[in-house]
Amino acid sequence: MSKLHSILYFIPFVLLIIQNPFTVTGQADTRDTLYVNDSDFDDIINYSARDSIYTDVKNKLVFLYGGAKVKMEQIVLTAGFIQIDLDKNELSAKYRIDSTGNSTEYPEFKDGQQEMVCQEMRYNIKTKKGFIKELNLQQDEFYFQMETAKKHANDEIHLLQGKLTTCDQKEPHYHFQLSKGVIVPEERIATGPMNLWINGIPTPIGLPFALIPDQKKRTHGILFPEMVPTSIYGFGFQNLGYYFPINENLQTSVYANLYSRGSWGIRNDLDYAKRYAFTGRLSLGFQQFRSGFPENQSQNKTTVIWSHRKAPKSNPSWTFSSNVNFISDNQSKNSLDPINPTYFNNSFNSDINLNKSFPGKPINMGLKVSMRQNSLSESISLVSPILTANMTRIFPFKKFIKRSNNEFKKMIERIGFSYNFDGQNRSNFSDSLLTQGDFSRISDQFMYGMKQSMTIQTTGGLFKNILKITPSAFYASKLNFQEISKTYNATENNTQIDTLKRTSLSHEFNLNVNATTMLYTYFDFIGKKKAKMRHIMTPTLGYRYVPELNPLTIVNAGVDQSTISYSPFERSLYTVANTTESSFLTFAINNTLELKFKSDEDTVTGFKKVRILDQFSIVGNYNFKKDSMKLSNINLNMRISPKDYLNFVATASFSPYAWDSISGRTFGAYALNNDQGLGRFLNMNFSTTLLLAPKKSREKIKEEKTKRNDVWNADFNYFALHPEEIIFFDIPWKMTMAHIYTIQANQNISSSNPNPLLFIQSLSIRGDVSFTRRWNLSGNINFNLEEKNITNANFSLNRNMHCWALSFYWTPIGGNKSFLLSIRNTSSIFRDAKIEIRKPPAFL
Repeated sequence: MSKLHSILYFIPFVLLIIQNPFTVTGQADTRDTLYVNDSDFDDIINYSARDSIYTDVKNKLVFLYGGAKVKMEQIVLTAGFIQIDLDKNELSAKYRIDSTGNSTEYPEFKDGQQEMVCQEMRYNIKTKKGFIKELNLQQDEFYFQMETAKKHANDEIHLLQGKLTTCDQKEPHYHFQLSKGVIVPEERIATGPMNLWINGIPTPIGLPFALIPDQKKRTHGILFPEMVPTSIYGFGFQNLGYYFPINENLQTSVYANLYSRGSWGIRNDLDYAKRYAFTGRLSLGFQQFRSGFPENQSQNKTTVIWSHRKAPKSNPSWTFSSNVNFISDNQSKNSLDPINPTYFNNSFNSDINLNKSFPGKPINMGLKVSMRQNSLSESISLVSPILTANMTRIFPFKKFIKRSNNEFKKMIERIGFSYNFDGQNRSNFSDSLLTQGDFSRISDQFMYGMKQSMTIQTTGGLFKNILKITPSAFYASKLNFQEISKTYNATENNTQIDTLKRTSLSHEFNLNVNATTMLYTYFDFIGKKKAKMRHIMTPTLGYRYVPELNPLTIVNAGVDQSTISYSPFERSLYTVANTTESSFLTFAINNTLELKFKSDEDTVTGFKKVRILDQFSIVGNYNFKKDSMKLSNINLNMRISPKDYLNFVATASFSPYAWDSISGRTFGAYALNNDQGLGRFLNMNFSTTLLLAPKKSREKIKEEKTKRNDVWNADFNYFALHPEEIIFFDIPWKMTMAHIYTIQANQNISSSNPNPLLFIQSLSIRGDVSFTRRWNLSGNINFNLEEKNITNANFSLNRNMHCWALSFYWTPIGGNKSFLLSIRNTSSIFRDAKIEIRKPPAFL
């Protein structure tokens, strides 16, 4: 700006100072500061404009054009045009029209953390009141679009005629049409009558008023239920609840279920947390099932779910966690929830763990209580408690051996000791004892014992470290407080088993040595790509010796007093090994194949690597001490992944022994000596997985798997292992096909099952297709190809409506036939504002 312009710009402010009690100082550009010497003003006003600033000295007005900005303390106002009225202490702002005739640079008002956008506004600096037209305001997850608004000195905003929504679009997909409302910062939002509009169309749904608490402040309130129009329990409501915030660390919700045939349930969820210390949830539930008229039978069910996690940084030497999932009737199929996501669960596990580590020392101690429930076997296993103490491997000779190239000294230096101890009480009992409340019989079935073990191991290299040698020794002692005795029962002509409360100490010991190496073979191919194939073979040869320390007891207690052998510790807490002498020679060979060739795709090395064979292994052993069948079955495993979308796994078990062609049973002679060749495969399993999707889609699935690997949540961990099952609306389509083919040798041929080979073949198809940006169809079908039927199938149709989601789930086959139609809001504020229709009406 020129000096002349600066002088001319300064003259009006000099006149303003002479005529008024205000002091105004200006700078030689479009950024100016007003220093106001008046009792009405306590603040400095900074203002600027991109285009021009004009001062009306006579009327005490300042006009800011283009990119106008006024700043005073926490207040910042920007707009296309701003007028400062020094007489009325007012700021007026409005948008401007650009060269194309479009409105732009709408007024934006910031007062601390509160921000709003509008078309026009007036704000009084003295009273801190404002009048606003066409207001756009965000409050937490709410968006307001109001015709008229007033801002008061206490920061309350009074609204008149407009829209309330959680959709962030300029034209929201849905909104509530408000007649009036009041926003009380950090307190609540209160509204008058409001009506729901969807895509600009009014609906008959509305409320006479609404009171919405601030989301940062928790308050008690009703949790709306889900309507169940029909089920085996009749018509009912699911999860009608009430929420109670107790304090910053505690909150609880109470839910009730009620059905027309008399079934009902109640559940309490207690959430607790302490920052940097722990988080957890305790859920207690009770359900009563009633069959209705005329049987009118009832059954009760109690559930306890408790999860607790301690923050790692709070006292790192102590850890406490719980994962309790207890069901009193041991049945997952009994539930008032018609969909029942745990319908196919047959086992329920509960664990409570307390662990202590000693920093700087290789010692860890733990205390654990666990319960295993199984609905198929109708049994429960309770361990209460188990005490463990472990010493990780230490190297006591390391400090005494000086560093040397002598391999024998290195082996001495690498000698490591590890120690483990555990003592526990365990009871295995029928679930009927729990439902009957017969706790005395449960306590009678508790078994007690202690066990300690120690391992000594070292490693060494021979022939310049080409051959790796790993010798080890294992010792364990087990103390049981119960054992069994078998005698002959002359009355029943069978074996009678008696449990004796007797203290018995047993010992276990074995010696092991393994030798392994790696052999490399390279094959060069002629051609422009200079292909080279590498074969890596890893043979392992080992020896294992197990002495006979706990011989079996031989008695004449079988049928007709035949001779039987048994271990007294068969039903003890700790079963024992070393009952017979064993001398094993173990062997294993693992192979991999990799191809390397020139490729323009790799700009770093110029070569590309392709794994042809991920694994091909052969494993077996030979027991010198057995009377017959000394050679074990040979196990074979192969895995091939030629492409990132194709995976093939094959496993097999090969028996070298002869078999009876009539019964199919194996006996001790070698097949080669019985003119049956080298032997036969007892079972073979072939599994092929194919992922069909565009290349970019496969890369996205791979990226998603990498992202989810670090997430501890169960749902996310599942999808980390099965990323192909995640629904992506931006992936046009994907399909996963899994084919499993199993062949088994029939070792029990009979008239009802005369086939020498048994075949099991299944095909699973899972896929989804996004036929628009918003619609996605997914499904999963399982086929039994041998029986030529569908064993299970489910489908889902999803509609992503930005701020709303529509889902339809259908399971047409199986024991859990059902469907679910769900319309829900994606905002966390309205997560309970949903419509769910479960199970079809009778006429469907």
